[in-house]
Amino acid sequence: MGKLVRQMVDGDEVLAEWDRSDLASVEAAEREYRRWLDRGDYVAVRSDDGAHYEPLSGDRLPVDAEQVILTTAMGGG
Repeated sequence: MGKLVRQMVDGDEVLAEWDRSDLASVEAAEREYRRWLDRGDYVAVRSDDGAHYEPLSGDRLPVDAEQVILTTAMGGG
């Protein structure tokens, strides 16, 4: 079971959950993922162990991930 979460100051908000064998749940999670990325102020990382994070690019939800985290983009320079 995969989870799409939005990182918040006071804890993570679960936006969607999916089961790779359930096409409807995958499609719903992909729509939610793209909806947040289309806002432009969120970036996504994936984590399969809760300790290591890998930046994601593109608009495809990695349905094999255990968790995909949406967080606000960090400024820098």
